[in-house]
Amino acid sequence: MVKKQNITFQPTQRLKYKPIPNASNHRTSPPTATTTTAKRPRLAPILLGGAFLYVTATYVSMIVFKSKQDTTLDQSQQQQPSDQSSPSDALTTKKADGTIVMQQVTPKNFDTRTIWGQVADRYDDEIGWDEKVMGIGLLRRWLVGQATGDVLEVSTGTGRNFDYYKPTQVESLTLTDDHPAMLKSAETKFTKHHQSRFHDAFKATFTPANVEALDENGFDTVVDTFGLCSCGDPAAALVSMAEACKSDESRILLLEHGRSHYDWLNRLLDTNVDQHVKKWGCWWNRNIMDLFEEDRVKEKLEIVSVSRWHFGTTCYVVAKPKKTPDEAK
Repeated sequence: MVKKQNITFQPTQRLKYKPIPNASNHRTSPPTATTTTAKRPRLAPILLGGAFLYVTATYVSMIVFKSKQDTTLDQSQQQQPSDQSSPSDALTTKKADGTIVMQQVTPKNFDTRTIWGQVADRYDDEIGWDEKVMGIGLLRRWLVGQATGDVLEVSTGTGRNFDYYKPTQVESLTLTDDHPAMLKSAETKFTKHHQSRFHDAFKATFTPANVEALDENGFDTVVDTFGLCSCGDPAAALVSMAEACKSDESRILLLEHGRSHYDWLNRLLDTNVDQHVKKWGCWWNRNIMDLFEEDRVKEKLEIVSVSRWHFGTTCYVVAKPKKTPDEAK
């Protein structure tokens, strides 16, 4: 027989009512807000990078624009009537068939003085904006502000450095240029706008002179800004500057332009040098730093410091004359 199991059924437990607590008596504190500080991007690298790109684009655009402008000018000069003459006329030869052939422009067959006389009146207006964009004024200030004692400035031009001489440091200022029209413009500018900045005993002398043949042993500082590009023999000019110094304690302050660090830019300078020199009297593709490696220059002076700007085309150089054998003893 199968044994029966007794199954007991229990009633389901009733759900007990539990009142909802009063919200006013049971307040919960709000969750604590977690603040996360986002890292801000560093502005300095961004600003520096942007400035570099701006200067790069501006400088390259300026070089390309000037090259095209110089080429257009050269073409217009070639098409001018035969009764008008230009400084480059001496560089043309006519073949038997009447064809006119242009010779390559070189420092030996082209005198830049013919150009400087033509551009003297408009020079400041033509290059003023270019120098502002490229920061040339700041480089001039850094360089010329170092001039002390009896100062000689060569290739003075229209006197674009007058703003940057420190009157308390300069005893006398001798300004020379091989182009009378340029020097006259500089003298007028100094008399009108700058002479009052200097002390009563200060003496400023304006003298026509070739930078390659300066007076010797007379100056504590020699200044040249963008002058070597127009010299027939820039190495001889550097030697002359060294010989114009009083001693090896004197300083030669140079701000020059020439070849770049980069081949692509040098090709652009080389391609348009003929047109540029016929407009501005400037050989803008010279290798400025190589001049200091020439034996006659190395014998006379040495570089104290150098920095290069604008892809290497602008050279900021502080040099000094070497001691003579007698001084070295």
